[in-house]
Amino acid sequence: MNRIDAILRDPVFPRIKAAVIGATGLAYYADKDAALAERINRRLSDKPTLGLAAYLAQLAAEGPTGPEYQALINELTVGETFFFRYAEQFEALCAVAIPECLRRNRESRLLRIWSAGCSIGPEAYTLEILLKRHFADQLRDWQVSIVGTDLNASFIETARRGVYGNWAVRGLDPAVLAECFDRQGDLWAVKPRFREWTSFSVFNLVDGPLPNYPRGLGALDVVLCRNVMIYFDEPTRTRLLDNLHEVLVPNGWLVVGHAETGQQVNSLFTPVPVPGATIYRKPRPGCAPATALPAAPMAALPAFTPSVPVEPPPAESKPTESKPPEPKPAQKRSTATDSAARLRATTAKPTPAPLPAPQPPTASPAGTPAVADGDRAAALDACIALAERNRLDPVVHFRLGLLEEELGVGDPIAAFKRALYLDSDFALADYHLALAYWRRGKLAPAQRHFRNARATVAAHDATELVAEGGGLTVAELRSMIDLWFSGEEP
Repeated sequence: MNRIDAILRDPVFPRIKAAVIGATGLAYYADKDAALAERINRRLSDKPTLGLAAYLAQLAAEGPTGPEYQALINELTVGETFFFRYAEQFEALCAVAIPECLRRNRESRLLRIWSAGCSIGPEAYTLEILLKRHFADQLRDWQVSIVGTDLNASFIETARRGVYGNWAVRGLDPAVLAECFDRQGDLWAVKPRFREWTSFSVFNLVDGPLPNYPRGLGALDVVLCRNVMIYFDEPTRTRLLDNLHEVLVPNGWLVVGHAETGQQVNSLFTPVPVPGATIYRKPRPGCAPATALPAAPMAALPAFTPSVPVEPPPAESKPTESKPPEPKPAQKRSTATDSAARLRATTAKPTPAPLPAPQPPTASPAGTPAVADGDRAAALDACIALAERNRLDPVVHFRLGLLEEELGVGDPIAAFKRALYLDSDFALADYHLALAYWRRGKLAPAQRHFRNARATVAAHDATELVAEGGGLTVAELRSMIDLWFSGEEP
C-alpha cells in the first residue's frame, strides 16, 4: 500500500478533510479525496514518522493562521494568473464602472477597490495600470486604494514583491511592458509608479469578518472576486455574496467570474451587460435589482490600441491553474474581444485541422439581442425561438444553455446535450455540461464530460483558439480541465 492509499484509508482522514474545508471553504475538495490526500502527503513527506492523528492535532493547535496550516493551504491553492486576464471585464470597468465612480465621488475624491482572491497579484496591479494609463488626469489629487487579499500567504508575499516571470506578462504589448515593467534578467518587475496605490494582505473570505474597515474592506466602490466562489459550497457562496454586497457602497460594482453568475448574484445586484462581459451594480437602498441595465455602446469603450502585435516573450512552463473553470462564449471574436486582443499579442500559431467552429446564427452574435434592451425574459424567449428555427445549429443550443444556466431557468443540461448531439467534438459544450452536472451534485456524469472535453482538445496545439471560447486557448482550457482531475488521474 502506498502512502496516499494509507492516508485515504486512515480513519482520521475524514476529520482532516472536514477541518480543512471548514476552515478554508474549499468545498472543491469535498469529492476529491485523492487530490486532498496527495497534498497532505506532500506535507508529510519530510515527516515520515508523523501519523495523521498527530498531524490533525498539530493543525488544530495552530489554527488556520499557523505555519503548518498555511503550508497545507499553499498546497491546496496552487495558482496561475496573468496581467489583464479576461481583458473584456477590464474594458467593462474602463467603459462603465470607473467613469461612474468618478462622477459619483467627485466631491469626496476617494476611490476604493478590492481584489478578493488576488492570487500572486497581477489582477490588483492591472487595476492600477489601467487607472493610471486611462484616468490619470481625472484621478489627480484623488486618494486611491487598491487592496489585494488572498488566503495563501505565499501568494501574498509574491504579490508584494511584484516581480513576475514571462508567463504572467505573456501577450502584453511591448509598449505596455516598457511603460509598466522593469526587466530583471528573465523576470519583469512592476515599476514603482504602478505600485503606489496597491497593497496586499492575507485574508480568509470564509472566516474574515466583513466589512473590515481596518483592512480597507468597507465602503468600496469596486470589488473583483473572480473565480473564487466556484470552489465554495452553496451556503458559503450565499454568505460571501451577502458580505460582498455589504462592503460595497450603493451603486458600487462587483465583477465575478463567468461561471459564478446566476440567481444568487442577480438577486442582489443589477447585471450591466457591455460588449464581451457583464458586470454587476449594487442597487441603492430600497431599490430591487433590475433585470438588466442597457448595454454600453461600443463607442464608450476606451481605445486600447497598442502598436502592431509582435511575438510575445517565450513563456515559462505553465504552472497548475488555480482558478476554477470559467465559461467564455464565442470563437469568432466579437468586436469587444478584438478590442481585448489588442491589449495582448495575437500571434497564435496556425495549426492544421482546427477545432470545430460552428458558424454563429444569423441573428445577434450574442444570441440574445433583448438583453441589451433590459428585458431578460424576452432575451430568453428570443433565444428559445432562435433554437427552434435553427434546430441543427449546435452553437444556438450551446448559447441557450449558457443563458438558461445564468438565469436559473429551463433545462441547460438538455441544451448542452443537444449541442453535443449535433457536434460531438464541441469541447466547451462538454465542459459546460460537466459544470452543470457538478453544480447539481451529479459527480459521475460531470467527471465523464470533463474527460470528454479533455480528450477533444488533447491533440490540438496549445495556442489554438477554442470554438466559442471568446479567445480562450487550448492551453488555458486544458489547464482548467486538469484542475478537476489533479492528483486523481494521469
